[in-house]
Amino acid sequence: MATADNANYEAVREDVAALKKQVSDLLRHTRDATAAGTRQIYDDLHDRGERTAEMASAYVRDQPLASVAIAFAVGCLLGRMMR
Repeated sequence: MATADNANYEAVREDVAALKKQVSDLLRHTRDATAAGTRQIYDDLHDRGERTAEMASAYVRDQPLASVAIAFAVGCLLGRMMR
């Protein structure tokens, strides 16, 4: 009886150790995948922001009077909204 209990105890202990290793591997894999995905999203957003800034700069350079008029109109609208 004691031998059977010891064998069961060892089997459970081995199963728990295997489960612990699997969970650890899963967490490591999830962390690595999340880090890579986050970096890709950051790079995409950074590139999109740079392109948008370049386009805005080119618009201001090509259409300076329209840019001033747009800025004035936006300022007036924001000023009215804040009253």
